[in-house]
Amino acid sequence: MVAAVVDVVPIVALAVLAVALVWLTRNPLCDGDPSVRDLGPQCGDSGATTVGRWCFVACWLAIVGYAVWNTGLRQGRTGSSVGKSLSRIRVLDATTRQPIGLWRSVIRQLTHIVDVVTVGLGFLWPLWDRKRQTFADKLASTVVSGTR
Repeated sequence: MVAAVVDVVPIVALAVLAVALVWLTRNPLCDGDPSVRDLGPQCGDSGATTVGRWCFVACWLAIVGYAVWNTGLRQGRTGSSVGKSLSRIRVLDATTRQPIGLWRSVIRQLTHIVDVVTVGLGFLWPLWDRKRQTFADKLASTVVSGTR
């Protein structure tokens, strides 16, 4: 749980930054009723400016980049994302007990959708599973193990 929170904090921070930058760079004349000032076309997107839109896109590209680096590259090569490193756990191949690589790590993250659509049952499954695997771990043939 701690690992997930630590991994999500930068994503949430960048998302908040994206919205804040759009708001800070907006056209303040569009606040309220722009028809009074005859600003119609300028206020079509609630006064969002080109700079604000570019900042928004840049922040979301940073979110995607961080997610791919943290849960794809880093976790794929070392077995641990930033949060998992702090929690001293690793994602490893179920058979070889080696890190799983970029693509399997990304696929494992995407297959967590199965854990969610089963109304969270997939996240609870490790409580009684012999190998302590979520549904995503079973699909990706991975296990989560503690490090010493």
